Amino acid sequence: MKYNVVVATHHKTGTVWMDGVFKAIARDFGAQFINCRSQSPRSMAALKGPFVLFNYDSDFAAHPEILDRDDVRIMHLIRDPRDVLISAMHYHRKSTEAWLHEPIPGYDRITYQAALRSLPTKLEKYVFELEHSTAGTIRDLLAWRYGRANCFEARYEDLRLDTQLEYWRRITSFLGFRGADQKIVDRRFWQNSLFGGLSRLGNRHVRSGEVAQWKREFTRDLAFAFLTKFPDALQTLGYEMNNAWVLKLQRANSPGVVAELKQLAASQLGVFAELARHL
Repeated sequence: MKYNVVVATHHKTGTVWMDGVFKAIARDFGAQFINCRSQSPRSMAALKGPFVLFNYDSDFAAHPEILDRDDVRIMHLIRDPRDVLISAMHYHRKSTEAWLHEPIPGYDRITYQAALRSLPTKLEKYVFELEHSTAGTIRDLLAWRYGRANCFEARYEDLRLDTQLEYWRRITSFLGFRGADQKIVDRRFWQNSLFGGLSRLGNRHVRSGEVAQWKREFTRDLAFAFLTKFPDALQTLGYEMNNAWVLKLQRANSPGVVAELKQLAASQLGVFAELARHL
C-alpha cells in the first residue's frame, strides 16, 4: 500500500459492498481496518499506518484532520438520491436493525419501521422515507466537501456496471495500488460484487442493487415531493442537467397534485413552471 486509505460512503450507496471489499484488502496487505465511528478524536490523531479507515456516513466532523494528511488517499462514494430513496424505503420496511425498532419521539411510541409499514400506499411510504431517514442521507451527500485533490469522487452507478473493472482500476490506481497490488484488489472487488462472486441470494442487505431503479418506481407525484424537498440536489450532484426528467414519468394520479404543482410553480419555485405546463 502506497497510501493509507479512507473509504467514505453514505447509507444505501454501496456501504456493505465496499465494507466487504476493503476489509478483505486490509487483510491482504496487513493493514488495520478501522471503523471511523469507533475511534476517539485523540486516537484518530495518533493513527499510524498502514490502515484502511471506513466511514459509513462520510461524517468527519469529530476528526477532520484525517482527510488532509499527506499519507492518505480517499474514495468517496455517492449514488443517485432517487435510488437511495427507493433502496432505503424497501430496506427499512424489512430490516432488523435496532434503531428501526425503537420508539420514535413524538410518534406515540411507534417505531420507525411500524410507522413506515402502516402507510397504505407505496407513494406514502416513499414520502415518509424522504421526509425522515433519506432526507438526512441526501443532506450528507450535499454537505460533503467536493474537489479535494486527494479524493476520488466515485459513483455507485459506475461501479455497479463495471464488469470489466476499468473504473475500479482508475479508483484503486489513484489510491496507490499498482502492479502486483492491483491484481490483489481486483480479485477482492470481483469476489464481493454481484456481477462477480457475490450472490444476492441470502444477503439481507441486497434487494436489487440495480442502477436507475427510479425510472421504474418514480411517478410524477413522487417526483413532485422529491423536488419540493430537494429542488437542486440532482443538478448539484451531477445526476441531471435540469428537471425535464419529470416529464418522462407517469402522469400524476390525482388532479389535486396537478393543482398543487401549478400553484407552487406560480408562487414559489420557478423551476416547476415548465413542468406544470405539460401536466
